[in-house]
Amino acid sequence: MTGLIWKDLLVLRRQLRTYLIFLVAYGALAVAGLFPLAAVTAVIQILLIMLPVSAFSFDELARWDRYAAALPGGRRAMVSARYLLTLGIALAAAVLGAALCLVLSRAAGEPLAEGLAAVAACLGLGLFIADVLLPLCYWLGVERARPWMYVVVFVPVLLFVGAWYLGLLDWLSAVPDGAVVVLFTGVALLPFAGMLLSWRISLAVMAKKDL
Repeated sequence: MTGLIWKDLLVLRRQLRTYLIFLVAYGALAVAGLFPLAAVTAVIQILLIMLPVSAFSFDELARWDRYAAALPGGRRAMVSARYLLTLGIALAAAVLGAALCLVLSRAAGEPLAEGLAAVAACLGLGLFIADVLLPLCYWLGVERARPWMYVVVFVPVLLFVGAWYLGLLDWLSAVPDGAVVVLFTGVALLPFAGMLLSWRISLAVMAKKDL
């Protein structure tokens, strides 16, 4: 299974470099105060969470699934490796967001607790997107699932960022900092549980899929 994860990372390495440039640019804009931290952390999470979806495109072009299904781990290892990669990428995006929060807290006086709450919320958002998209990619294939990707990705992001800009989340400023972090961390844990259900659905889809 480790080999399958490394395969995805090697295939996606060029995209990773491109995304890192975007992340540095968005981070600089956040430090300059041109973008709110919530929007930047959402962008970081969404950009990185799309990497496993891109891996499906490369697999389809190379007809990798037929080969991988014949390996000792079979279809179960193939699906599990993709989910572990997704989880690792989501957590890496959260770490990057937390590091950006720390920088902004020290350089620009941004509230650290508010930033960490945004990171936790975006982690939950990214995992929710993955929970929905991965089974769709296994079921429909990445090309047929692509229209659904835009719905699943952009609707939650627009709702979250829109609520932030409209002040619908201003009530959080009256909540103690520690409670805000705990609240959003709890919300982020829900998609973690959803990932287990999503993984089981993907296993069931792949078990019946004709490769």
